[in-house]
Amino acid sequence: MADLDFETQLSRLYGQPPVFRDSEQFTQRVTDKLDRGWALRRAVIGATGVVAGLAVAVQLIGSRFAEEFSNVSRDGAQQLDLGLGKVVARYDQFFSMGSTETIWLAAVLAALALAFVVTRLVDEV
Repeated sequence: MADLDFETQLSRLYGQPPVFRDSEQFTQRVTDKLDRGWALRRAVIGATGVVAGLAVAVQLIGSRFAEEFSNVSRDGAQQLDLGLGKVVARYDQFFSMGSTETIWLAAVLAALALAFVVTRLVDEV
């Protein structure tokens, strides 16, 4: 049969973590290693997000105008005025209808990404 006093002492000893002389230094070293790369990672992730957003915006805008310019070159010099009129109409439509929201959304997302990077960098300093 087990001795209850011994069992109580044993569970109490194993229930408490051992005390080391350099535990604070060890904790600081581990914390420093964990926190070391986060500022750089955050900046890289934010920068890649901004670059990706700009690439998407350029692709959307470029695909619209590339189609119109290919139609203009295909039609030739005789219908140049008509083609330019279409491009101008598309340009006006681009800024007067739903595409304006796309530009504003991209600008707001870029501003939020920049604010995120700045706050994280300020927090690190």
